[in-house]
Amino acid sequence: MKEPKKLSTRRHALQSVGGLGAVALLGWACSDDGSTGGSGGSDGEGGSGGIDGSGGAGGSPSVGGSGGAGAAGSPGTGGEGGAAQSGDWATGGTQVMDGKDYGNPFEDGVGPTCNVYASSTEGPCHAPSPTRKDVSEGYPGLPMRLELLIVDADCNPVPNAEVEIWHCDTLGVYSGDIDGNNDDFCTGGDEEAAAASWYRGIQTAGSDGRVTFDTNFPGWYGGRATHIHFRVTVGNTQYMVSQLFFDEDLKVEIYNSQPNYEPTSGQGYQPNAGDNVIQESGLEVSEVVCSTAKQSDGAMLAWKAITINA
Repeated sequence: MKEPKKLSTRRHALQSVGGLGAVALLGWACSDDGSTGGSGGSDGEGGSGGIDGSGGAGGSPSVGGSGGAGAAGSPGTGGEGGAAQSGDWATGGTQVMDGKDYGNPFEDGVGPTCNVYASSTEGPCHAPSPTRKDVSEGYPGLPMRLELLIVDADCNPVPNAEVEIWHCDTLGVYSGDIDGNNDDFCTGGDEEAAAASWYRGIQTAGSDGRVTFDTNFPGWYGGRATHIHFRVTVGNTQYMVSQLFFDEDLKVEIYNSQPNYEPTSGQGYQPNAGDNVIQESGLEVSEVVCSTAKQSDGAMLAWKAITINA
């Protein structure tokens, strides 16, 4: 199990500039109102719908695999035999989700109306992404399966849509060889981070318009609310670059209980309501927040329908 990186230079740089790397969106509209519940997965893995979806009972933190409980209060690291738990959320990284089916959160459709998102600039921390489902490269964190549904303005699925995602690690650091002069801002000037590609990936939708990524819940950095960047391309046409956000109470719960994340008491934590991307887009927070459900194994299922003008 890899250890999360803690780059003080990255945190200091972001506090100094107040998150100037954030690029304002041009505005978007979202058809997903979060009302669709998460479908139960096979073998008891699925959680019930919504942010308060039921999950498995919380166990004591464990060290390594499925061995006995660790010492009281010690953070678990997860292992091949099972996931350590922290506040009922798993902490073992994406291996917790290996071979599991959490169901289709879009089984009931996306509703009768699908409003087209508007594209925006990609932000300063984009770098080339490999094609893969699991983007974590073995780093620890709260395991999250991200399901995205690409539809057109008539709410029909868009087959063969290529979806790219990228986000920071649990401590607010981006990977990748960043173009331009953003290496220090995005990677903290760390050579290992610059040479890596963790939390970046591309998937292509099938006939149902769905793509699935296995990742860890992202961390945060000063001046920006927790977010995931995404890009949608069909054929040779780029239709959208935008960002996904998460419920505020959910973030506070995770960051203040999970051992791999910076608590919200850290300098520069930005709630959704104060994020400049959301503010300058002129949208309600509810329009840019993913729906989520805790699964019985402690993993998170997160989902969002994305409408493009295809």
